[in-house]
Amino acid sequence: MKDPLTSPFGVMGGFALAVLMCVSTGDFANPSHREQQHDETVFDGARAAELLKAARTQADPLAQRDYHWMAALILTGMRIQEFSHLTVAQVRLALATGWLISRKEHCKGKEGKRRANEYCVTAQLRIHLQALMRISDEMGVTHDGLEVGQPLVWGRNLNGGASALSVRSYEARLKQWAVAAGLDNRISPHWLRHTRGMNVVAHCRGNNALKVAQLALNHASLRSTGVYVQMSRESFEREMQLVDGAGRLSKADARRLAAGARS
Repeated sequence: MKDPLTSPFGVMGGFALAVLMCVSTGDFANPSHREQQHDETVFDGARAAELLKAARTQADPLAQRDYHWMAALILTGMRIQEFSHLTVAQVRLALATGWLISRKEHCKGKEGKRRANEYCVTAQLRIHLQALMRISDEMGVTHDGLEVGQPLVWGRNLNGGASALSVRSYEARLKQWAVAAGLDNRISPHWLRHTRGMNVVAHCRGNNALKVAQLALNHASLRSTGVYVQMSRESFEREMQLVDGAGRLSKADARRLAAGARS
């Protein structure tokens, strides 16, 4: 088995694992533990692209790893607790069958009513899953003694041992890239799930985009998916202007009209 400090990451190998350890133990950042503490916000296409670009353009192997798992979250809408338990074996099977299936014990739901979630492996998602598998192998960390096998994304536990990257670490890394991209630092991984829902509804070409979003996000009820059909104020205004066929007033004209109304 390869020495993790002399893995194919080269001289970066030891540094990479050291940073992973710091992130897992909270020394790298101090993020919130609960996604629910943040406002549920959606990243539009431009902001999501900026987030990914911040990591993609860095040569650091940790940055490349983060780029691929952030992209995978956007392309699946998977909850971070669920994603953090993925193994290389699961992903290898997904690439062969076209469906990524998470274990039901890692999925949201009441005890006894949980079901395994399924995610379609699209061409774009396949690229990122393959990259994460390669990076996991390159880490060269032994997974002897791990009951679930080789994690898709490596990290360190509080005792310093190799394990799957923790939810806390995902949160910290995501915040780091959001700050680097000049985005809202309140971000949590759940925002990427909402981004997936909005993307499906906005770009679906079928007659039932809401149903497609429900299946994509593995919502038990269509009511949970209804939030993704709500329009922003800006989108509503743009659509109404198109309906009426009138151009929007310039800010200067709007101010003059407002001043006249007050006088």
